[in-house]
Amino acid sequence: MQPSLVVALGATAAKALIGPSFKVTKQRGEIVERDGRRMTATLHPSALLRLKDPERTAAINDFTDDFRAFAALLGD
Repeated sequence: MQPSLVVALGATAAKALIGPSFKVTKQRGEIVERDGRRMTATLHPSALLRLKDPERTAAINDFTDDFRAFAALLGD
């Protein structure tokens, strides 16, 4: 496979794919070039489920916005 963009879901995946210094809470959605690939990360869906409203609603909206932005990048 030659994906145009790799999206890591959660901190564990982001640290494994992008590097140990990547902080999902601060850098989510930031595109990183690594090994000739574009990579990014966002929150893991299970993290959203553990939140209580109103934080959950805001986090789900951010998560959805992240994927809209990722889809826009693929349209390039």
